Amino acid sequence: MGITSRAGLASVMACMATAASVAPAAAIASAPYVPIAPPLRVLNTVLPFEAPTVNTGMPLPIPGAPNGPRYVKGKLLPTNMVPAIPFDTALPSTHIGTPLPNPLTAGSLETPELVSPDSPLHAATPGANIGAPLGGPRAGLPPLAMPAAGVSAPAVQGNPDATALL
Repeated sequence: MGITSRAGLASVMACMATAASVAPAAAIASAPYVPIAPPLRVLNTVLPFEAPTVNTGMPLPIPGAPNGPRYVKGKLLPTNMVPAIPFDTALPSTHIGTPLPNPLTAGSLETPELVSPDSPLHAATPGANIGAPLGGPRAGLPPLAMPAAGVSAPAVQGNPDATALL
């Protein structure tokens, strides 16, 4: 094996490694979920009818930039001490179908389906605000204040939809 064939082999291997590392990132960028198709065909041996088919996905939450602490004039501690972290993802499209057996013959009538298109989903974790028991700095001793603590509620926004098809 000469130097040129080793260099060619090394360049081919480098291209293959680059393509393998870029492919999952490109798949995640195009669809923020992992497709799932459970193998329900094995149930055909134990069920007296044909097993349903399910095609769906597992959402991959993508964290966003939190709205960090902000200093407010006259307060000792910043507001939004523990910021809420936003997450964006998509609920994947889901297709569930099962053939209806015909009670009069050995065949099936039709295959009704339940179809849910993909839809965006926005969520945020809870955050916290903490107030100091002292007021802002002034000449002399700082004034006393009631300590305060607050928790922001988690938020989920989405628009799921489903349609039954016969």
